[in-house]
Amino acid sequence: MDKLVRGTILDSGVLREPRRAVGRKISQDVVAETVQLLDVMAIVLAGTIAFAFYVMPIVGDLSLSEGYGFIVILASILFVFVLRKLGAYKFRRLSQVGWQLSRVTLAWSATFAALTTVAFLAKIADIYSRGWAVTWAILVIANITLLRLGLRSLVRHWAQQGRLSRTVAVVGAGELGEHLVAKLRTDDGEHIDIAGVFDDRLNRVPSYVAGCRVLGTTCDLVELARSAPMDEIIIALPLRAEGRIADIIAKLRPLPVDLRVSIDQIGSFPMRGIGETGSARTIEIFDRPLKDWGGVVKWLEDQILGALCLGLFAPLMALIALAIRLDSKGPVFFLQDRFGFNNKTIRVFKFRTMYVDKGDQTGTIRTVAGDPRVTRIGRFLRKFSLDELPQLMNVLRGEMSLVGPRPHALGMRAGERLYDDAVSDYFLRHRVRPGMTGWAQVNGLRGEIDTLVKARQRVSYDLYYIDHWSLWLDVKILLLTAITIFRKQNAY
Repeated sequence: MDKLVRGTILDSGVLREPRRAVGRKISQDVVAETVQLLDVMAIVLAGTIAFAFYVMPIVGDLSLSEGYGFIVILASILFVFVLRKLGAYKFRRLSQVGWQLSRVTLAWSATFAALTTVAFLAKIADIYSRGWAVTWAILVIANITLLRLGLRSLVRHWAQQGRLSRTVAVVGAGELGEHLVAKLRTDDGEHIDIAGVFDDRLNRVPSYVAGCRVLGTTCDLVELARSAPMDEIIIALPLRAEGRIADIIAKLRPLPVDLRVSIDQIGSFPMRGIGETGSARTIEIFDRPLKDWGGVVKWLEDQILGALCLGLFAPLMALIALAIRLDSKGPVFFLQDRFGFNNKTIRVFKFRTMYVDKGDQTGTIRTVAGDPRVTRIGRFLRKFSLDELPQLMNVLRGEMSLVGPRPHALGMRAGERLYDDAVSDYFLRHRVRPGMTGWAQVNGLRGEIDTLVKARQRVSYDLYYIDHWSLWLDVKILLLTAITIFRKQNAY
């Protein structure tokens, strides 16, 4: 098999690479959900403007605003609900202005009619100004029309930059794989890039499937997913091949991607727990952690709190740097290669706590109580985890998070075995960025890991954190970290 090639998509016989995003990728689901919020704001804004320019000059009584405000908020909720039912918030429909405006008009007419009917039956219609209602109704259509026109331009701009595209790999070069690839490539407006097709039976499959190159085996797919961003992997094999599918799922599970099994070939009867990639139906096996809004919230948390913490601790860090220089010869910082997101190697910053000629760059030798390699100031720093403060720079660089599984040195051992060899699910913890502190650390698993039992417990806590992440869990861990540090348990 030829060396793994990244350019895989064939248009008119010419290979081209999947689009590379210019800037940070934008989740299609986040865009769709943001549009719903903007629609609510557009309706509220229209009602406020109509009240300010129609009701206030005539009545001049702000006490009436409460009643008008209630009807405006109720209308916005009802409108979004109807538009959702009409399928107008599906991403592929958002940039279709003509289609959107017809559904917006229908939804707003239904909403307005329903509120008018309720007001009439409840005998409260006289409370509201008819002039205000007409002005409000017209402004809503105008606001949402402008919103959709602006959205279309923005979506086109983002699409040209590749920021909306989903990079998808297909496992299976047989008939089902060919059908799936052909369908994904003809889905207009879905912004899907096919990274390639993969199959473990290389001697029995063609070199190209529906114009896309067969790049290699699932082992090659794992290698590609480690080195290049990938959003989704779809297994296109017959469902009767459950043994092969199970083996592939086990192999691909550590990757931070959405994992799906295609069922596009088995008809259109309704099923529970079914998703779509473009117009192809799939069974949702795993979702990558911290996707869509979760990823946005986590990034904001890291950038905002990370910057605040760096500013707060900057004077202390300056004093620590001075103390290190006075205590022993050598640099202030210790830089070490560690496992980061998706098994990629990152260079982690720490304050140096060991003598230069006794340091362990690989992390193979565990630090134990009374370790002679540790300097005097180093013992103090390790006791209160102050040596970790420079990792705030890793956080702001996007390599780490404030909270997450701790980054391990490449040679770190559990007992006498390498960590990934000792714990079968070890690499699953790398589906998110590593953290300065984590769920394992605040649950008594801080410091030396000298037994396999402790190693497996730590990984178990890390995986629990990934599966149950929330902003509130991060806040809880940060608060518990302060308490754990002052207990000085297992810190040497």
